[in-house]
Amino acid sequence: MIGAAAARTQDIHILDNARRSYVRKPAILFSGRLSDNVKALAGDAYELLKIKRVAEDHLLVRDEAGQEKRLGEAPPQIAAIIAFDQTDQELVDRASDWLRKRRNNPLPAPMLIDADDAAGFAALVMSNANQLAKKSAEMTTSLFRQLAEARQANEELQNRFAALEAFIDRHGLQPFELAFINPPAEDDTEPNVLATASNARISQILPVASSGVSGVALHVAKPAPRSEAILQASLASVEDGRVIESWSIPVAEIEAGWMTLSLKSTIAGLRRTLKLVVSVDGQRADLPTLSLGNAQPLALFRLQDAELRQSVSSSSLALQVYVGLPGVVPPNRGSFSARAAQDNDAPGLREMSLPQDALTQTQQVHLDDDSSGFDGVTYLEGEHTLSCHPPAFGTTIARIAGGCPAGTLRLSANLLVAHEKARDVEFALVVGREEGRIIDLLSGTSEPAPGEGFSGWIRVPAKQPRFASLYLDAPAREAGDLYLATRMVDPGNQDFAWARFMNLHALVQG
Repeated sequence: MIGAAAARTQDIHILDNARRSYVRKPAILFSGRLSDNVKALAGDAYELLKIKRVAEDHLLVRDEAGQEKRLGEAPPQIAAIIAFDQTDQELVDRASDWLRKRRNNPLPAPMLIDADDAAGFAALVMSNANQLAKKSAEMTTSLFRQLAEARQANEELQNRFAALEAFIDRHGLQPFELAFINPPAEDDTEPNVLATASNARISQILPVASSGVSGVALHVAKPAPRSEAILQASLASVEDGRVIESWSIPVAEIEAGWMTLSLKSTIAGLRRTLKLVVSVDGQRADLPTLSLGNAQPLALFRLQDAELRQSVSSSSLALQVYVGLPGVVPPNRGSFSARAAQDNDAPGLREMSLPQDALTQTQQVHLDDDSSGFDGVTYLEGEHTLSCHPPAFGTTIARIAGGCPAGTLRLSANLLVAHEKARDVEFALVVGREEGRIIDLLSGTSEPAPGEGFSGWIRVPAKQPRFASLYLDAPAREAGDLYLATRMVDPGNQDFAWARFMNLHALVQG
């Protein structure tokens, strides 16, 4: 099986071969005297290379500008190999043998032509040109076939990876590990560092690199259940100062014990040094006490005053660091006690299946001129699946009222054409502010506006599952409708096109 990265690399190689083959002019390799008539006939359409020497590892030639070149491989296109004098025949034959060993494609046979025989030269070049055009056409077809196969393989792998990732995410199977722990010290003499730090802001360098980090847990020794303050936390990379994630947590809701701050997705990319900054906004009369670890001999990893940039303790914070596969959304967010949020009123993220009541009320809508009376939308109750059979021409569109719950960031579905005799079907998911916008988004004549989303058309061959998602630029303010669409890739025959939307679910903030 070809890997996704390998498929992309193969794309590059195929295109590079095509560029090398077609951008450069065909070469005419010769030896002997080149007459003016022959030069005039060749014009600018060919690259004239005079053979000077044949060696084991290179072929020495001279171009029209008088520059010598050492060829380590055969030119991509060779229009002719010519000896213009009987005494040059042996050199040309050796050059032809050298070139043939370094080419998979057929090579023009070396020919002897009188230096002043312009007609013979023209006839030879034209004859070889026909063969060259035929080989070029065959090469073009082969290259584009390889490119199409590589792209299809890449697309299939990406779809399979997305489907696997979604399954792992929904079922909480993604392996996450505790990479580091600094347990709370038994010594209770340490002060409340939030109360003693300038502006109640402290910072801590994490002892692990950024790659794979999915969550950080702090230990709370004494909560402050009556406080009206907000605890603010942010995780940033030291090298570029970029804030990777931030959290806002009401102090009154923080309980004693480990408080885990989970990231929206596991950190990927270059390995960076991470710094956690914790502060408190609002009333500071009653602050929670964060636990400290044992004495830290390295000054860099001691707890610091974020304003003064100096140590406020001989220890570091008691903390835990979780890691997982880079770029993957941490599953089972309920296992993290703290709220991962970007604003004060966003209490976290959760996956939810679209309710059965909404699916059973799904209706087909006719929004485009090609829509006919064909009824292709059915809820398959035993399978918790929506069948959206496409017509021979046009599009079948189903509307799930309230299928985009308030707070939705992402809507996803598994896709399947459930009959082996079916032709390829295209699927799409759409959320639009107005029903009239759905056709514009499906046709590609308009890009999604704020509050809208479009998965794009996903091609699904028979019995080959795919996965589709659409993303909203911000959490949906109120519940909206979700539209499902299918159409035939090649219109005209929709027999057996049992298109299925399965496992419809939403990622909801709130």
